[in-house]
Amino acid sequence: MAISSVFGLYSYTLGVELITKTFPNFPSWALVVCTILSILQLVAVALLWMWKKIGFYIIIVMAIFTASLNGMLLGSVGVGGTIMVIIGVIGVGILYLAMKSVWNNFK
Repeated sequence: MAISSVFGLYSYTLGVELITKTFPNFPSWALVVCTILSILQLVAVALLWMWKKIGFYIIIVMAIFTASLNGMLLGSVGVGGTIMVIIGVIGVGILYLAMKSVWNNFK
């Protein structure tokens, strides 16, 4: 998650030109929102490393928000947009299963 957050942060700040070439109708406000989401995900991962439950809750809220945003922005792409939404939900499920056995250790 940390690696994907750093990659997303890089993509949405320094890779804007490639995004706008690939998706010419991609709204500029979405780049700002995606940058903020990448930063928040990095913070949430850091909180998980510090054994804080709030990190997991932030990831859940962000997954819902990101799924909505991807559905709105990439929905016109068709199957690709749907797959991105499904992957986000599956990721939260995998994280939950990985954390389930040590949940009592989180503060």
